[in-house]
Amino acid sequence: MSLNDLPDNCLWKILENVHGVKELIQLSKVCSRWSDLITLRFNRVQYLQTMDTDSTEDKVDYIDANSLWINYHTNCNDDWNLIEFFPNLKIIDTALDEAFNLPEIVKNNPQIKGLIGMHTLSRCGYLENIEMCATRFNFDYKKVFRPDQLKQVSALWLKMKDLPSFIEYFPNLKRLNLHLIANYYFYNGPNLSSLKILELCTNCFAGKFNGFYFMDFCPSLESAFFQCWSYDIHVDESIKNYNLRDLVINNAGFIHVVRNSSELSWPLLKKLLSKFPNLHHLAIRHFDVSNSDLEELIKLLTELDILDLRKCKKVTQKSADLLFKYCVKENRSIAIYYDCENEPVEWPELDTTQESIVHGFDFMKHCFYKSTIYCVPFLIDE
Repeated sequence: MSLNDLPDNCLWKILENVHGVKELIQLSKVCSRWSDLITLRFNRVQYLQTMDTDSTEDKVDYIDANSLWINYHTNCNDDWNLIEFFPNLKIIDTALDEAFNLPEIVKNNPQIKGLIGMHTLSRCGYLENIEMCATRFNFDYKKVFRPDQLKQVSALWLKMKDLPSFIEYFPNLKRLNLHLIANYYFYNGPNLSSLKILELCTNCFAGKFNGFYFMDFCPSLESAFFQCWSYDIHVDESIKNYNLRDLVINNAGFIHVVRNSSELSWPLLKKLLSKFPNLHHLAIRHFDVSNSDLEELIKLLTELDILDLRKCKKVTQKSADLLFKYCVKENRSIAIYYDCENEPVEWPELDTTQESIVHGFDFMKHCFYKSTIYCVPFLIDE
């Protein structure tokens, strides 16, 4: 039987097992029927991404469900046009500027909404259609983006003293991922009234960790991930956030410095958590949380559904048993995760991988179970 005697759904299944880009392009030239089926697959591709630079020299360019993966080491576009074959690209990695004429592509294709990196694009004038950007903002962003253009930003090593003017220029951000050079500056700028997701890390041991102070300027915030390096944390418990549902606090300084830290004791953590009375999902990692602290915590957070205490050495099976008894008594249901030898299969795993781009504006799915802030995605495509 010839392949052309197969019904479309069978031929489609066969072609779905071919992933190499050049191979698929060659197969699309066999006949119009094959071209139509492969075009449907190409039309699903929304993201142009670079393969991991480690050991990729021999890997061929390929596509998966929604991404086109290009080997940075190859000259791949001699015989095919990127937008002609993949007309629905939405987010691109600009590290591939040498392989493709990205300035022209970005400016002439308004469906492209997101950039990872800037490279030569920062020198190409206004990029009118871009709404999401992950890069070092070490260029004059006012010559690239118009006011209020960006809705999502991942900014590497932005200075705290420069943050107020940045927020003033992009006041309606929905997600902000900041690796911040904080030093001893405290944020003193406009509110981020539209911000829903905040992920923040400051440079190591640089004065007070003032991320929680910055958080007070985000009244609509629903989800947050903090990587704390400093042992000195500023908390204003008088300001409440009733919208926050998801919170991750990773005490990264505890990993690298062996000493007792009174600043990160339970009293300060309790003061911090009291700011978020409607919290549903909480992860606190690398803290010393005793069983008595745990009981206080769940009494404080009456809406809590998930409590992730992995990497907290004092939390054991005994802690989980005490929590279970309390929940039975109070008619509550709280899932607790902690380090144990045989974790139940239904427990989520702490994720140590990073996906540059993910689909769906869902913090719990894409960020909550990441082991560090360095593993959260650069961009979340809504």
